[in-house]
Amino acid sequence: MRAGPLSSPEVIETLNAQFVNTWVLLRELPALIDGARGEGAGRVAAKLQEHYTDSVDILALTPEAEVIMHQPEMALIGRNKAPSYLTLLRRSVEAFEGKPLHRPISLGERQEVSGTFRAPGDGYQDYTPVEIDATAFENGGVLHIEVQVGDDGAEGTCALFDADTELPTEGTPDDALAGRRAIPPGEKGHVFHRFKQGQCFRLGVTGSWENEKGSTNTFRARIAIVPNPVD
Repeated sequence: MRAGPLSSPEVIETLNAQFVNTWVLLRELPALIDGARGEGAGRVAAKLQEHYTDSVDILALTPEAEVIMHQPEMALIGRNKAPSYLTLLRRSVEAFEGKPLHRPISLGERQEVSGTFRAPGDGYQDYTPVEIDATAFENGGVLHIEVQVGDDGAEGTCALFDADTELPTEGTPDDALAGRRAIPPGEKGHVFHRFKQGQCFRLGVTGSWENEKGSTNTFRARIAIVPNPVD
């Protein structure tokens, strides 16, 4: 961020003039939530933990710790991310002032899909497929998939493919566009993929190779897209 959006003087001026700014490391959140620095810091930390998706997350909160805007740094549009970040900041101020927004300032409408998966054994794949239709996003965007693994059973592994790619049944998925390995039971994994034009994808969810062959678990995939701006 310091080498990207935060290197922009206009971004820094907006942050200093209209926001109370802070940052926190993920590993510090539990202590903050327990009140290590007071009740107010605990409320903010709880919101950060609730909405965490990626290594660098951006959130704008009201003084009452209600979320106005949430965007992973990964989902900021463009090679130069400063204009996209500045737009988010300005829209956050407008939302706080009660002004109408032209489009959402979050990861957008989420589609949820639930299912089960099975551990195929070391060296094999047994994907449960999830079809994703992003053809409506003609200018492309950033696809974000949050995979929640069930509390009992196997670890989950997921891989994202083009829709016309045949899901492999063994070996490493070399044709995967993105993925997330070994999501422990009860936890979440996140997959991000930037695409340039509307298309369909296929997410495959399976058990990790480290699991006992035949062990199973459930999963829930939340799918959202941040659209690229229209020229």
